[in-house]
Amino acid sequence: MIETVLLNRPIFFQPNRVWRLYTGGELLDRFVGNPAPKDDHFPEDWLASTTVAVNAEHQQSPTEGVSRVRMPDGSDGPLFNEILPEGTNVLCKFLDSAVRLPIQCHPDKEFARKYYHSEHGKTESWIILATRRINDQEPYLLMGFKPDVDKQKFITAVKEQDIGTMESMLHKLPVQPGETYFIPGRFPHAIGSGVMLLEVQEPTDWVVQPERFCAGFELSDADMWGPLDPEIAMECFDYRGETKEEILERLLMRPKILQQTDAAILESIIGPETTDCFVIERLTIKPNSKFTYESRGQHLGIVTSGQGSIESDVIKQGDRFFISNQLKTLTYNVEHQLVIYIIKAPQ
Repeated sequence: MIETVLLNRPIFFQPNRVWRLYTGGELLDRFVGNPAPKDDHFPEDWLASTTVAVNAEHQQSPTEGVSRVRMPDGSDGPLFNEILPEGTNVLCKFLDSAVRLPIQCHPDKEFARKYYHSEHGKTESWIILATRRINDQEPYLLMGFKPDVDKQKFITAVKEQDIGTMESMLHKLPVQPGETYFIPGRFPHAIGSGVMLLEVQEPTDWVVQPERFCAGFELSDADMWGPLDPEIAMECFDYRGETKEEILERLLMRPKILQQTDAAILESIIGPETTDCFVIERLTIKPNSKFTYESRGQHLGIVTSGQGSIESDVIKQGDRFFISNQLKTLTYNVEHQLVIYIIKAPQ
């Protein structure tokens, strides 16, 4: 069977751009080597995904969001959920926004079970890959309510669509490539313009975004509230107030070295002490080196810089691959320093 043959080797994937209501994608195009980079309504690439995008009337196909396998000869293979029906319980994306995304939050598991009838919420993390200035605006994130924020005041601002007041209630944090932020379920946030990131999250597309417009595009009620009534959706927000320093201490991740050799460094970026939703490691292999990685279970590999090979397959920046439980060790041969983020579901 094709599934058995594929799972005996690294599985690579075709590009998988997904429609979103916001615009972006120029940095992402440059990152993966597209010859004509541009911003449009396809600013995300979903990586090794078994999750269907929720786009209502903008749905591009019934399977939009689900990744398609790239066969060894470069041709299209099966959809990933056809060879891995149970999924990976993690969804990864390249995301590149040319505009500020709406202020939003996502359910945690408890809220998702109660109101979305789902075993998964949407706890996520952001690995900043690249930035750009747009309209002379430094790249930034909006993260967390300030200490003096009043819940009712925020709800009133939403009802009146007083965007300036809503925006002023969140901290504005400048960002740089290389940083990683953890975004718990229910945490208020928004990605600013000019930020390209690798997003790792639970495998859903649930979102509450109480702004009626995004960069001039009018959101439908389904875009804003999903399947929830607005009153229930507003309860998804965690209204606790924190200082900027408290947020950075809690949510800006600090890598920990797991293994170091003459050829490579393996670091823990997000481990079980932070969340039970996913594990993120970063493998950096030096130029002109060979390194054997003990895979310790199935995982996704996402190449964010460099060039080399895994087993007999050439890999480069922007590639994504899945390693099944059948592969116990992986041999990397590296020409130019290679950085790979290793994403695992919790054990």
